[in-house]
Amino acid sequence: MSRLAADSSPACVAEIVRAARQRNKAWWISSLLVFDGWRFCQYLEGDAVPVCALADRIRVDPRHTDFRQLHQGVFTGPPLLGGRSLVYALSYDDSLDSVEEARGPQAVVLLTGLLPALDQEPEFYGM
Repeated sequence: MSRLAADSSPACVAEIVRAARQRNKAWWISSLLVFDGWRFCQYLEGDAVPVCALADRIRVDPRHTDFRQLHQGVFTGPPLLGGRSLVYALSYDDSLDSVEEARGPQAVVLLTGLLPALDQEPEFYGM
Protein backbone atom coordinates (compact mmCIF):
# COMPACT_ATOMS: atom_id res chain seq x y z
CA MET A 1 0.00 0.00 0.00
CA SER A 2 1.08 3.57 -0.59
CA ARG A 3 -0.39 7.02 -1.12
CA LEU A 4 -0.12 9.33 -4.09
CA ALA A 5 2.58 11.91 -3.35
CA ALA A 6 1.29 15.44 -2.78
CA ASP A 7 3.26 16.74 -5.77
CA SER A 8 2.08 13.92 -8.09
CA SER A 9 -1.03 13.99 -10.24
CA PRO A 10 -3.33 11.00 -10.65
CA ALA A 11 -2.39 11.29 -14.33
CA CYS A 12 0.96 9.64 -13.48
CA VAL A 13 -0.87 6.34 -13.04
CA ALA A 14 -1.11 5.91 -16.84
CA GLU A 15 2.69 6.04 -17.10
CA ILE A 16 3.06 3.64 -14.17
CA VAL A 17 0.73 1.14 -15.87
CA ARG A 18 2.46 1.44 -19.25
CA ALA A 19 5.97 1.01 -17.86
CA ALA A 20 4.97 -1.76 -15.46
CA ARG A 21 3.35 -3.83 -18.20
CA GLN A 22 6.53 -3.75 -20.26
CA ARG A 23 8.89 -4.37 -17.35
CA ASN A 24 6.76 -7.08 -15.77
CA LYS A 25 6.61 -9.05 -19.04
CA ALA A 26 10.39 -8.97 -19.29
CA TRP A 27 10.78 -10.28 -15.72
CA TRP A 28 7.87 -12.76 -15.76
CA ILE A 29 6.06 -10.86 -13.00
CA SER A 30 2.30 -10.62 -12.75
CA SER A 31 0.79 -7.78 -10.77
CA LEU A 32 -2.44 -6.13 -9.78
CA LEU A 33 -2.48 -2.37 -9.24
CA VAL A 34 -5.57 -0.94 -7.56
CA PHE A 35 -5.92 2.84 -7.35
CA ASP A 36 -8.71 4.72 -5.60
CA GLY A 37 -7.64 8.26 -6.49
CA TRP A 38 -5.17 8.65 -3.64
CA ARG A 39 -4.06 5.17 -2.55
CA PHE A 40 -2.28 2.41 -4.41
CA CYS A 41 -2.54 -1.24 -3.50
CA GLN A 42 -0.32 -3.60 -5.47
CA TYR A 43 -0.11 -7.37 -5.47
CA LEU A 44 2.90 -9.05 -7.12
CA GLU A 45 3.42 -12.64 -8.29
CA GLY A 46 6.60 -14.21 -9.64
CA ASP A 47 10.01 -15.48 -8.67
CA ALA A 48 11.27 -14.04 -5.39
CA VAL A 49 14.35 -12.20 -6.70
CA PRO A 50 12.64 -10.08 -9.39
CA VAL A 51 9.55 -9.52 -7.22
CA CYS A 52 11.68 -8.28 -4.30
CA ALA A 53 13.69 -6.05 -6.65
CA LEU A 54 10.46 -4.59 -7.99
CA ALA A 55 9.13 -4.01 -4.47
CA ASP A 56 12.36 -2.16 -3.63
CA ARG A 57 11.91 0.11 -6.70
CA ILE A 58 8.27 0.75 -5.82
CA ARG A 59 9.30 1.64 -2.26
CA VAL A 60 11.52 4.52 -3.46
CA ASP A 61 9.37 5.75 -6.36
CA PRO A 62 8.80 9.48 -5.70
CA ARG A 63 5.29 9.40 -7.16
CA HIS A 64 4.00 7.91 -3.93
CA THR A 65 4.68 7.95 -0.20
CA ASP A 66 3.96 5.89 2.91
CA PHE A 67 4.90 2.56 1.31
CA ARG A 68 3.81 -0.32 3.55
CA GLN A 69 4.39 -3.95 2.70
CA LEU A 70 1.39 -5.84 4.02
CA HIS A 71 2.56 -9.35 3.23
CA GLN A 72 5.45 -11.23 1.70
CA GLY A 73 5.41 -14.96 1.29
CA VAL A 74 5.26 -17.98 -0.92
CA PHE A 75 1.84 -18.42 -2.49
CA THR A 76 0.89 -22.09 -2.72
CA GLY A 77 -2.32 -21.81 -4.73
CA PRO A 78 -2.82 -21.27 -8.43
CA PRO A 79 -1.66 -17.89 -9.76
CA LEU A 80 -4.21 -15.23 -8.94
CA LEU A 81 -3.58 -13.20 -12.09
CA GLY A 82 -3.20 -15.93 -14.68
CA GLY A 83 0.16 -14.68 -15.94
CA ARG A 84 -1.06 -11.20 -16.95
CA SER A 85 1.75 -8.69 -16.60
CA LEU A 86 -0.35 -5.99 -14.94
CA VAL A 87 -4.03 -5.78 -14.16
CA TYR A 88 -5.08 -2.19 -13.42
CA ALA A 89 -8.22 -1.68 -11.39
CA LEU A 90 -10.06 1.31 -9.98
CA SER A 91 -11.81 1.38 -6.65
CA TYR A 92 -14.56 3.98 -6.32
CA ASP A 93 -15.27 3.60 -2.62
CA ASP A 94 -13.48 2.94 0.66
CA SER A 95 -13.03 -0.80 0.00
CA LEU A 96 -9.23 -0.54 0.28
CA ASP A 97 -9.63 0.48 3.93
CA SER A 98 -9.92 -3.12 5.11
CA VAL A 99 -6.93 -4.23 3.02
CA GLU A 100 -4.83 -1.35 4.31
CA GLU A 101 -5.53 -2.31 7.93
CA ALA A 102 -4.77 -6.02 7.40
CA ARG A 103 -1.38 -7.71 7.61
CA GLY A 104 -0.08 -11.04 6.42
CA PRO A 105 -2.11 -13.50 4.38
CA GLN A 106 -5.33 -11.79 5.52
CA ALA A 107 -4.43 -8.77 3.36
CA VAL A 108 -4.24 -11.04 0.30
CA VAL A 109 -7.56 -12.69 1.18
CA LEU A 110 -9.26 -9.30 1.50
CA LEU A 111 -7.77 -7.99 -1.74
CA THR A 112 -8.80 -11.15 -3.59
CA GLY A 113 -12.32 -10.72 -2.25
CA LEU A 114 -12.49 -7.21 -3.73
CA LEU A 115 -11.58 -8.28 -7.27
CA PRO A 116 -15.14 -8.89 -8.54
CA ALA A 117 -16.24 -5.41 -7.41
CA LEU A 118 -13.30 -3.50 -8.92
CA ASP A 119 -13.44 -1.72 -12.26
CA GLN A 120 -10.68 -3.65 -14.04
CA GLU A 121 -9.03 -2.40 -17.19
CA PRO A 122 -8.29 -5.28 -19.54
CA GLU A 123 -4.74 -5.81 -20.65
CA PHE A 124 -4.44 -5.85 -24.42
CA TYR A 125 -1.66 -8.01 -25.80
CA GLY A 126 -0.10 -7.08 -29.10
CA MET A 127 -1.35 -3.49 -29.12
